[in-house]
Amino acid sequence: MMNIRSLFSLVCLLAMTLVAGAADAPARLMFKDKSNLDVLVTQYGKGTLTYKTNPKDLNRVKVSLTKLQTVYFYEPPVFKEAMALYEGRKYAEAKKAFQKCAEGFKAFESAPNNYATLAEFYALECSRRMFDLEALSADQKKFRKNALTRETHLQQLEVNAFWDAVRLKEWERVDSLAKEWHKRKVTGSLRVQIAYCHGLALEQLAKKDPTKWIPAVNAFNMALSADFTASSEIVIAAATHALQMYAADEKVKSAIKVWGTKKQKKGSVEYQRLLEAHALTKFYVMGGFDAIKPLAPELKAFLKYEEPKEKK
Repeated sequence: MMNIRSLFSLVCLLAMTLVAGAADAPARLMFKDKSNLDVLVTQYGKGTLTYKTNPKDLNRVKVSLTKLQTVYFYEPPVFKEAMALYEGRKYAEAKKAFQKCAEGFKAFESAPNNYATLAEFYALECSRRMFDLEALSADQKKFRKNALTRETHLQQLEVNAFWDAVRLKEWERVDSLAKEWHKRKVTGSLRVQIAYCHGLALEQLAKKDPTKWIPAVNAFNMALSADFTASSEIVIAAATHALQMYAADEKVKSAIKVWGTKKQKKGSVEYQRLLEAHALTKFYVMGGFDAIKPLAPELKAFLKYEEPKEKK
């Protein structure tokens, strides 16, 4: 547990990042001899780390990286503020804040999990979540991932290959990538992205090959169910694409024409597809997504086609 003196020292170090615009990086040095020290790192690289022990200290101490077990960088306020915007889904504002953080801590970008590299990573995520695929592609080409060590971050960079293929409209490539990733163990957030991109690809491929229609809808449904609480922007996009597919489907149109008439055939493919469209629309509205992005009237109209309850 951190003692009062260490806590006071940490508060002072973090406060320094507010005053100096994140010129130095507050960190805890964990030495191989089991000792530790809270410092302000002023330089990192070429086998050494340079630090000072307090904001007003004019002295600089150099230590060889070989003497350190690890360097734990404390979260600077500028990064915390950017993350608050990100978690609040204010991605355009968050991206600017992350870029500011990345610039402020650029001198430490060779250190493992430093806040310059982490900020650049989340700036990429902002572009992805805004579906700004051109910016995502351009920025990832410049991104240096060597400092990242967390598997989820590294896998996200790999999954961005799906988004790049979508950007280029290389639908066969997306389909191929999805098959390659099918058995890989990934988080729900990554599975959502893969399923959504695959759905987009299959939706386009279905225009020439009707057998791709059902797999496309299934892929969008996977995107809806894998992690809908953390990926609302993809849930909204996936549901909208799926409902548009139902609306354009001749079988669904046929079921709408005979709805409530003697020609209606319960249990038919046409009838079942219309009920699926109703269920998806109901999920979208009941889940609160319609309050974020309202469905087009022609899609919301699927709410009318609810299967009548059987009389007891």
